Amino acid sequence: MKYFISIGSNEGPSEEIMGAALHKLSLMPFLSISKVSSLYKTPPWGKTDQAEFLNAVIEADWQGTPEELMRLLLDTENSFGRKRMMRWGPRTLDLDLLYGENVEKQTEFLKLPHPFFWERLFVLVPFAEIMPYFIFKGQDIQSRIRELGGGREIVKQEITGKGEYLWQTK
Repeated sequence: MKYFISIGSNEGPSEEIMGAALHKLSLMPFLSISKVSSLYKTPPWGKTDQAEFLNAVIEADWQGTPEELMRLLLDTENSFGRKRMMRWGPRTLDLDLLYGENVEKQTEFLKLPHPFFWERLFVLVPFAEIMPYFIFKGQDIQSRIRELGGGREIVKQEITGKGEYLWQTK
């Protein structure tokens, strides 16, 4: 099953953390990463008095249940020191399950599609890079980005080249 996952960070060496997390995910059984967007520097969303984020979106094939994938993402966040101290606060690593093809879940543990993904430019801009013709609720992703203001504050980030990152091979 195909899933889309956002990855972000604004604490510590974000680019290195995100690269290491992508590498770790790429080694997981039953998970195959097929596309990775560029990195984007983005303003914080929700709680705005914090550092800018780096964000990206990945497309992956997963052979287990959506709940198992969510647990894998949460375990990966924890392994990189993620502390959940405040809603929308700073984080070393944030992995959100955004969307699964033909998957809808509305449980306490997992909501798919992610309830805010269609509202967040920091998700939509990198998502559009890897899925430029994506349609959700009858609207294409490009028109949704324009409707939300165009994403001018979402800036493609230059890669520093520190370490081995999946997105450096693009």
